[in-house]
Amino acid sequence: MGIKLKIVTPDGIYLDSTEVDIINIQSIDGDMGILENMIPMVTTLKIGTLTYKIKGEPKYVHVHRGLLTVDGKNCKVITERARPEDMTKK
Repeated sequence: MGIKLKIVTPDGIYLDSTEVDIINIQSIDGDMGILENMIPMVTTLKIGTLTYKIKGEPKYVHVHRGLLTVDGKNCKVITERARPEDMTKK
């Protein structure tokens, strides 16, 4: 089991309640790892890379600011823009 990740932009849904193992974010409060059954929280995201893993496979998404909410079972990101990021070129 894992936590469900949803990423929403003004253009629509980028990722729709996909079950992931872990989510790593860059917030104004610092870098954080989000796991299932985490305490509820809300934080503001910085411009940066959101990383999540599905069955150990990392995925990278560039987010352009936004809000993140967690309720223990679901993590929702509302951001101005989201696009896949290719980390092999860095």
